[in-house]
Amino acid sequence: MFSSALWKKQADIVAKVLEKAPKFDKDYRLPLEEFAERQQKVWQAVKAAGFDCGIVYSDEHYCGDVPYLGGNNNIIVEPIAGVITESGFHFIAGLESGTVAEQFYRRSGAKMNRVDILKIDDPHYPEGLVRPEQIIEAACGRKPKKIGLLTTRYVFPVSLYNVLRNYVGEENIEDISEKYHEIKYEKSEREMRLIEEGSKMCDAMMEGMLRILRPGMYETQVAQWGYAIAHELGAEEMGFKVMVTAGDSNKTMVGRASNNIIKEGDIVHIGVSPKRDGLCAAERASVVCVKDPSLVPVNQKVWFDFLEGAFHEGVAQFRKIAEQDLPGNTHEQAMIDYYKSKAEEMSQKTGIVFKDFAELKGYVTTHNSGYTECQEFYGALSLDFNKPLANRMVMMMDTGIKGYGSSWNDTVIKDIDYLVIEKTLGKYGKEVRILNDLPVNLQHLVGEAF
Repeated sequence: MFSSALWKKQADIVAKVLEKAPKFDKDYRLPLEEFAERQQKVWQAVKAAGFDCGIVYSDEHYCGDVPYLGGNNNIIVEPIAGVITESGFHFIAGLESGTVAEQFYRRSGAKMNRVDILKIDDPHYPEGLVRPEQIIEAACGRKPKKIGLLTTRYVFPVSLYNVLRNYVGEENIEDISEKYHEIKYEKSEREMRLIEEGSKMCDAMMEGMLRILRPGMYETQVAQWGYAIAHELGAEEMGFKVMVTAGDSNKTMVGRASNNIIKEGDIVHIGVSPKRDGLCAAERASVVCVKDPSLVPVNQKVWFDFLEGAFHEGVAQFRKIAEQDLPGNTHEQAMIDYYKSKAEEMSQKTGIVFKDFAELKGYVTTHNSGYTECQEFYGALSLDFNKPLANRMVMMMDTGIKGYGSSWNDTVIKDIDYLVIEKTLGKYGKEVRILNDLPVNLQHLVGEAF
């Protein structure tokens, strides 16, 4: 039941957080120069690979490949595509997505073209509407011989692929998305400015939600304040929906807020990812829903302490790779080794015998980011990424420890379901900085609203 007094108390707490939060130029967006540079780099890569054009695709969930070239960061409901050629970037926009793209696309210098994108592979395609093949041919100045897919085949739609296959033949289409990924991996100064600003927004969102946290709240009631803070500061959208999970909901690891009531003593995981002009920052943390840090149970604190150590080790290893120009997979191997090195110590502290302690990491410790918070398909410092890092880049440092094995019911550590620390790191040549300002341990922010 709604309580006016509690809601107003929370609003007052959030107002104090906003009063001290940094101020941002909400009107700042990437300029024409940024998109001209991107388009030229991408076209040169496509041309050097022997293709006449490159095709990109985006939808509401995989939302970055078209905006990177076309300046449209407001994709909702209907998908959108585009073609890059020597003559620039040309939209292959749906009837609705093209209308939406009108809001921001002109800053990219792109050309707008509309198709019925939901029916492009339909034998009853509406008469009188332009087709993707016509747009591609006009963009190339001729019928292309070879077409490169810049959007990975893992998300490229079958309908658009069928159109291209019927147009030039399957043997003349190739997935060259890794070349696109490599270009996007390197961030410009303007991009880093926006990501850094987003990181400061993360801090305010996290602080506000943690300060209003109290027993009896639904996860969604906590999340609403994260959205309010983000939009007040100038974020227009999120890399992922605000995460608030309590109790065994933590087992989702990346679950969104639901109508689950937070109980006193619950471990609560909170995660945010505000976007500045489409570019993501992120921050996540786990805390215990208690009035004072001294009330965190010893059997849980031992795991929080372990995770803080793992996070600091992750940052140290990332700095080492940056300073010594080591291949990216060095990082994940170092983190696996770190977890393994702590197995005996944690067994002694908890009385648990671990089969493979490193398996409880949950996932690769780092991932690349950009127009999506993690679904970039390239650049996570996994064991198979034996390539160098970009010179200037953003990397999410995401350390975790889960208390279960191969399924939710496979309990390994009964005192925790899942704990996480995630922050946004920026690499500037050999220098590495944590772009979020909040400390690693955020337990001290909880209790004000009790």
